[in-house]
Amino acid sequence: MIRSRAELVQMCSQLLEQYSQPVLVERYLSGREFTVGIVGTAERACAVGIAEVILHAQAEQGVYSYLNKDRCEELVTYTRPDDSEAALAVATALDVWRGLGCFDAGRVDLRGNERNIPEFIEVNPLAGLHPTHSDLPIICTAEGIAYDELISRIMASALARYGLLDRAPDRVRAAAGIMR
Repeated sequence: MIRSRAELVQMCSQLLEQYSQPVLVERYLSGREFTVGIVGTAERACAVGIAEVILHAQAEQGVYSYLNKDRCEELVTYTRPDDSEAALAVATALDVWRGLGCFDAGRVDLRGNERNIPEFIEVNPLAGLHPTHSDLPIICTAEGIAYDELISRIMASALARYGLLDRAPDRVRAAAGIMR
């Protein structure tokens, strides 16, 4: 996070030297941070839940950094927001997911701007699937979706993309019905 013009010049110079390619500079979004779990492909994609990322006082502030994520049990609280900003975050996340052509399962991260409108930060099309430490399973657990059900939904989406859903076990075919 850059706080002055001098820092900007120094950091961009360092990155240009180190990587020999353009540097992307984005304005900081100071609002609430959300991560939206998505399962499915194209129009069959659906949000399985949303979490708001709340950083504890001892966390690295201002950003859901690698350190904060790695030590999430002690540095982060995930809440289940249910307000108009969260609903807009879900709708935006689905638009991003579909617009980028993502498939099967992942997450879209958003952060509110100065007018409390969620803006796209990044997409995680290969989201972690650790049952208790990865955001997508954490979101699903909070929504009452068991880990094996999440995996069945992901498998159903992948098999449907390849026209193989009719060969899948009943449990996976049933999961595809949930995503319609």
